[in-house]
Parts: sequence; C-alpha cells; structure tokens
Amino acid sequence: MDTTAIYDIRHRLHRYDTAVQETRDHALERSSFGRYRAGAPYFAQYPLREVLASFKGDAALTEALAEYDRIARELKIVERTGGRAYREELFRDLTAYTEAYRTLLCYHELGMCDEGGSADLLIRDEIAILLLELRRDFLLTDIEREVILLDDALRNIQDAERTVLPVKNLPEGAVSMSDPLWQQCPRARRQKERAGFR
Repeated sequence: MDTTAIYDIRHRLHRYDTAVQETRDHALERSSFGRYRAGAPYFAQYPLREVLASFKGDAALTEALAEYDRIARELKIVERTGGRAYREELFRDLTAYTEAYRTLLCYHELGMCDEGGSADLLIRDEIAILLLELRRDFLLTDIEREVILLDDALRNIQDAERTVLPVKNLPEGAVSMSDPLWQQCPRARRQKERAGFR
C-alpha cells in the first residue's frame, strides 16, 4: 500500500470518527440539510468500508482496521441510544433527499442549474447509502422505485446534453448557440436566457 492510500484512509477514518461524534453530541441540532445530519456517519462509513475492502489482506491496514472497529462500536452506541427514533429520523432524511433529487433534476431540465449540475449529484450517493442502511427497518419499495425512475430521467437529461445538433450554413466565423463551447460560457448563457432561450 502506498503512502497516498494510507493518507487517504487516515483522512477517511478521521472524517468517520468526527461524523459519529458530531451526530452524538449535536442530536438536537440535526436536520436533513444542516451542518449536523443523522446520516453523516453512514455517509463516511460506507465509502471507507469499500476502500478498506479493496486493500484486504494488506498488513499496513492492521492499525486502520482497529480504528475502524473502534469507531463502528461508537456508532452502535449512538444507534442504541437513539433507538427507533433515530432510525425514523434517517428515514425522514431519505424521503427529503429523494424529493431534493427530484427537484434538482427538474431545475436542471428547465435550465436553472449551473453547468455540470446533473453530473455531480452527491445527494444520489447519500440516497443509495440510506437505502442500504434502512432496508432492514422499513419497507422501501416505493422509494426504490421512485429513485430508479429519477435515475432514468437523469440519464435522459445527460444523453440530451451530449447530443449537439449540427447547424448548417452559418456565416464564416459565427458560433452556433448549440456549440458545446458556447454552452459552457456563463456570460453567453446569461445573454441567451435574457433573450428568452434555454
């Protein structure tokens, strides 16, 4: 394992530990989109677990695995202390994130998002993590079905963004408004929107 991987794992362990502590210490301040979120420990834990699994059997991981186990035990205490109310809070967050995902896609489809707005939807990863975490506690069929439909909509939006129709017979030196370079220019985009185009 190289130095960069070790540093990355240590950084992820620190983030996981911090998320567990903050979730425990700021229970009354938690909200779906606030600084302290009920799902924060899981959002740190799941990707970290995947990274650790990719280096399985590496002797350099012994200390990291021991630290991971310690933090996971702390999270179990948070879960036991919070009980059913904590799991219900996670479920409410999942519902809120699914609604936010739908809203982001609607905004993007209407041309109301910045460039790349659909390309980097971190909230989609958080939805996936909560779906995995909560499936033993709740019936999630309806939410899973909705997320699949939203994913299809996202793919359609991304496919449409990649499709650029050729414009023929432009005067020499003219730039088509469908040209990808034009589309990426914020000033040009604002001028186009002021003119009533999307």
